[in-house]
Amino acid sequence: MATGSLDRSSAERWARLREDVRRCQLRRGAWYPVLSIAPDEAVLEVRHKTAIVPLAYLEVVRTRPKSWTVIATERYAVCPNCAERVALGRAPERLRCPHCQGLFDVDLNHHQNARA
Repeated sequence: MATGSLDRSSAERWARLREDVRRCQLRRGAWYPVLSIAPDEAVLEVRHKTAIVPLAYLEVVRTRPKSWTVIATERYAVCPNCAERVALGRAPERLRCPHCQGLFDVDLNHHQNARA
């Protein structure tokens, strides 16, 4: 299935790995557009290709998140817009992405562990 023409900004659902998932092809903390959902799995767009991921591995939301995900054990944050990783010392309340230039809040209440 060709997904290069997907308008990522209009995706109806977004998914990222649950923090307790250890092995998966997705980058921890990054949000991916959901192409479809079945009872046990979801089809996501991952680097311009489709990936089938067990639904139990995912956190799925209806609107694209607008805050950085902090990966506390590795001391980095993931941009909600482009999935760029940025090294962190002490997490600020807001952070500008050096890749896409987006300015977003840092989700200080949701930290993910990076062990994979």
